[in-house]
Amino acid sequence: MAILLLACLLLSGCAGSSAATRFYLLAPPAGDQGGSAIAGTDASGTLGARVAVGPVSVPSYLDRPQIVTREGDGVRLGLAEFDRWAEPLAESLPRVLAEGISHALGGGRVQVFPGDKAEDADIRVTVDVNRLDGSLGGTVVLDAWWALLDRSGATLRRGRMVERRAAGADHAAMVAAHGALASALADTVAASVREVLHRP
Repeated sequence: MAILLLACLLLSGCAGSSAATRFYLLAPPAGDQGGSAIAGTDASGTLGARVAVGPVSVPSYLDRPQIVTREGDGVRLGLAEFDRWAEPLAESLPRVLAEGISHALGGGRVQVFPGDKAEDADIRVTVDVNRLDGSLGGTVVLDAWWALLDRSGATLRRGRMVERRAAGADHAAMVAAHGALASALADTVAASVREVLHRP
């Protein structure tokens, strides 16, 4: 009887064990720092202007540690229990965008709002993400509205970007596609910042 009880305990312990959880960090593609630097910037980058990124809003269905996938009809969502973000997208996305915009504008410091001295930025970039997800073996979609605001909060430019990247067959490839889309958004916003700064 004792042997049978021990066997049951061992079996329940094995059944209760789970696969190792994998954690992923949002980042631009390897070797990519957010696009080509824009010529004509001064030593401080961004033509001497101070730029801050934020707030960046992410829909609540993405505000979770699990990587979200679309399944079947595109309405059902799947949560990857063992493939998770190392930090919330609401925190990593502003940082990746700031890094990409900074590089595209010549390497000047682009801060994340709110933050030290970010409130005094000449241009603030706000982003509202409608969608950033996809299906394994399919595509990842980024649908986001962005705006450039001046120091008073008035809108200088506003636009929407909807882009897709191949998702790949596993979550690592899918995360790489997320990073490529974030890099593309940074390039789009940086180009608009440059136009505003060159405007008479």
